[in-house]
Amino acid sequence: MAKHEIDAQAMTLDEDWIGNNAAFTCPKCGKVFVVSGHINKNGRDCPKCRKVKGFVVGGQKNGGQAWIEWDE
Repeated sequence: MAKHEIDAQAMTLDEDWIGNNAAFTCPKCGKVFVVSGHINKNGRDCPKCRKVKGFVVGGQKNGGQAWIEWDE
């Protein structure tokens, strides 16, 4: 399983993270989707292809984590 974690100190142009909300670009289909650590407690699938799942635990400024996972 592949995984990409957002680095809060070095975000790329195709991702964003504020508070407990993160935006990812799906590596499978290119869709940008938002994941809320508050609303999506068990993660959220890419709404277009459903082949990638995003997660947010905690907040950007308090040691949280935001990442996506997918089968290669």
